[in-house]
Amino acid sequence: MALEKRKLITVGIIGTGGMGTRHAGNIHRLVDGAIVSAVYDTDKENAANAAAICDGAQIFDDPLKLINSSTVDAVLIASPDDTHAKMTLACLHAGKAVLCEKPLATRVEDALEVVRAEMKYGRRLVSVGFMRRFDPQHAAVREAVLSGELGQPLLWKGVHRNASSAYGTSGATVLTNSAGHDMDSARFLLGEEVLEVFVRGIKTRPELHEDTRDLLILNMRMSNDKMAVGEVFVNADYGYEVSAEVVCQYGTAVTQQPDKVLLRHKAQRGFFVSADWLSPFTEAYISEDRAWIESIQTGIVFKGASAWDGYMAMSVTNACIESLHTGKIVPVKTIEKAEMYKL
Repeated sequence: MALEKRKLITVGIIGTGGMGTRHAGNIHRLVDGAIVSAVYDTDKENAANAAAICDGAQIFDDPLKLINSSTVDAVLIASPDDTHAKMTLACLHAGKAVLCEKPLATRVEDALEVVRAEMKYGRRLVSVGFMRRFDPQHAAVREAVLSGELGQPLLWKGVHRNASSAYGTSGATVLTNSAGHDMDSARFLLGEEVLEVFVRGIKTRPELHEDTRDLLILNMRMSNDKMAVGEVFVNADYGYEVSAEVVCQYGTAVTQQPDKVLLRHKAQRGFFVSADWLSPFTEAYISEDRAWIESIQTGIVFKGASAWDGYMAMSVTNACIESLHTGKIVPVKTIEKAEMYKL
C-alpha cells in the first residue's frame, strides 16, 4: 500500500511531561501519516505546551474522554507509571491501538489483566515502549547474533547507568522503573525467556536514605541454558550510559556508544556523556513511533514490544524484588504464552 493512500492516524497523548512531549513532537513533525489531535495532562501548562507543539491539538480534561473521543484513532500513554495499566485497559475496551510507555503496569497482576483483556479482544492492540529494540546499536547486535556467524549466543551482559536518582529511591523502584529495559534487552538479544533470578543491591553513598539500593546486579538464568547479568546503577554521577554485549560460542557482539565528536576542553580530551536519559535514544524513539503508526495503518504486527513483553518484564521484576529482599534465587512465574504473541 502506498504511504500517501494510507489513512491519516490521529493520536491522543496521555501525559505530556518530558517523555510524552518528546513523542508528541516526533509523531506530529517526523512521522508521515499521523498527527497529534489531542493531549491530556494533570499539569495544564504541560498540556498547553504540548498542544502548541502540535499546532493546537485539543486539550482534554479527562483521559478517558480522550480515549473515547471520535477525534482520536490511537493513544500513546506517557503518564505516571501507576496509571499505565488502567489507561491501557480503557484503550482496549474502546478498541483503539495503544503505545504504552514502560512499564506496562507497576504490579504483575495488573500487567496480566492487560494481557488477558487483549487475548479476549482477539487481536493485538497493545504496544509497549521498550525503545532499545529500535536503537541502531542494539539492532546491530541482534542482527550479528541472528546471522549465526558467532555461533550460538550464550550470555547477555548489560550496563545501565543514570547520573542521579531521587532521594529515597528503593531497589524495588529501580527494578520497576528502570531495570525493565535491561530485562527486555536480555530477552530480545538472546531470544530467550527468563526462568529465575538472583539480585543483589547496595547503597553507594552514606548520605542516601537507609532504604536506598541504587546499584543492583541482576543474574538471570534464561531458557535453553543461556545466562544474563546486568548492572543497574542509578547514581553513577558522571552521566547516562547504556550498553549491551552478547557473548557467543565464537565471538561477541557489543553495542558501541554513538560518539560523534572528540572534545578538547579545559585541559582534557574525551567524549561528551549526556546526563539526559532521553537524548541518547532520540533515533530509537523516532523509529519506534514510525513503526507503531505504520503497524496501525497497514495492520502488520508492531515489530516492537507487545503486551506479552510488558507482562514478562513485570513478572521478572516481581521475582527480582523478591530476590533482592530475601537474598534467594527466585523462579519467574508466568502463564503460558498465547499463540497471538508468538507471531
